[in-house]
Amino acid sequence: MNGRILFLAAAATILLMTPFFIKTAEAKVLPQAKKSVQKSTTVAKVSGIGIYPRLRADRRALIVNFTNLQNASAVSYFLTYKTSTQDEGVMGALTLGSSSNATIELLFGTCSKNVCRYHTNIKDMRLEISYTLKSGKKYLKKYRIRV
Repeated sequence: MNGRILFLAAAATILLMTPFFIKTAEAKVLPQAKKSVQKSTTVAKVSGIGIYPRLRADRRALIVNFTNLQNASAVSYFLTYKTSTQDEGVMGALTLGSSSNATIELLFGTCSKNVCRYHTNIKDMRLEISYTLKSGKKYLKKYRIRV
């Protein structure tokens, strides 16, 4: 009787493991398919610009990297956030030159004569990037930034 139970337990384990092995084999095929999809997505993005916002290490500024600027005729930005006392913000535009990449640093505060006063208790931060491609198409990208 004990031998039969062990046999059934072993058979059940093998049957339960079989779908796992099949899924593992399928998972090995999928990354190759995803790579080809990602390549085609990258090719499609060549006509637009890349926008990559991230917080500075000390979390007192937002650094925004732009790529493929050779495709744009105009790029502007608008950052807003709330402090415990008032709404704050900064806006501006990129000067497009011969470079295809640019980086801007948007400080959460004010500086004068190398003395900076940083805002505290920042919340509800939003970044809006609007740009026009050389083809004439206009885009607006919105980001919610968690500080």
